[in-house]
Amino acid sequence: MNIKEIKLFYASNGFFNFASSIVGIFIPIYLFEKGYSLSFIILFFVLVQFSRLIFLPISAWLSSAIGAKKVISLSFIASIIFYLILDKIDHLSNGFYLSALIYGMVQAFLYLPFLVHLSKMSPDNDRGKILGKLNIYSAIAGALGPIFGGIIISSYGFSAGFSIVILFLIPAVLTLLLTPEISKIRKINFRLINIKKIYPDLIANGFLNFQIYLGYVVWSIFIFLIVSEYDKIGLIQTISLFVSIAVFYILGIWVDKFDRKKVLMWGSLISVFADLMRVFASSFASILLLNTSSIAFEKAKRMAWDAKIQEHMDREPRTEYVCFFEMGGAFVTFIFLILFMLLIQSLSLKDALFCGIIVSSLSGIFINLIRK
Repeated sequence: MNIKEIKLFYASNGFFNFASSIVGIFIPIYLFEKGYSLSFIILFFVLVQFSRLIFLPISAWLSSAIGAKKVISLSFIASIIFYLILDKIDHLSNGFYLSALIYGMVQAFLYLPFLVHLSKMSPDNDRGKILGKLNIYSAIAGALGPIFGGIIISSYGFSAGFSIVILFLIPAVLTLLLTPEISKIRKINFRLINIKKIYPDLIANGFLNFQIYLGYVVWSIFIFLIVSEYDKIGLIQTISLFVSIAVFYILGIWVDKFDRKKVLMWGSLISVFADLMRVFASSFASILLLNTSSIAFEKAKRMAWDAKIQEHMDREPRTEYVCFFEMGGAFVTFIFLILFMLLIQSLSLKDALFCGIIVSSLSGIFINLIRK
């Protein structure tokens, strides 16, 4: 286990998480403020999933050809382009569609090589501990971003927020490339994967992705309609994320000591309940409480999920497995987002948001379809 490699990977991931979190929760609100309806904002993320499906095989090929860390760096560079275009969009402009497609490329070039690289530098017996520490550092970096972004956006606007994000993405790229590539360069071979064996993982990941993307959109806008000040929204997110740090630490230990499948099952059930309770939010205080509980239980669930997935990666050709894993997630999310978009056509904005919170919450149950 290369300590320098781990520390630099933590640092790069910290820069990226801080940068992304500065405007992360505000992107659906930004589109909403630009005049896009909820259906169009959902369409934005439909296009993101479509783009992910296209770029994931390319990401897998590049990860095998040039190494996982170099592909992650391409994702960071694509993120810079994404924020530059997003800053310039107007209502129903071509930039809306182009930024969605580039964001899908960012996702494809980020998570696939990220999972491959992380699994290579974290042995199974210490994986929960390493994941716990990585998530703690990521949480600290990510928790500082929303309040900072909320203040910047409130004072200077979204353009200033996007500019600062880009500024912090630059050291994320440079830090990532300070150590040698540890991925084994080899020719990718998708025939090494038995889809009939791993398909439960793909479906489970699809439900998790759908829960994340839909919940992210509807909850962000739901909060904004109650608390319209950007700095207060950022404060809510910052406090909630700091609370989750304790969860990372505790679960990082538990995941290595208990059955990961059982931890995932109980974590998902509690997380569903916490997410459903968000429909009762009606004030700053209630949003803060419900957002904090939702994030804390979601992070607890994800600790067991991530450890379980990396356990499966150890049994399969990593790059090929993660490619199919991510493509399954993107495809299921793509289909369900389209169905949800059609479902809400005749609903009022308030009813559509309530429906979205409920649907995204309940979909979390089905992540337990993952293999033993």
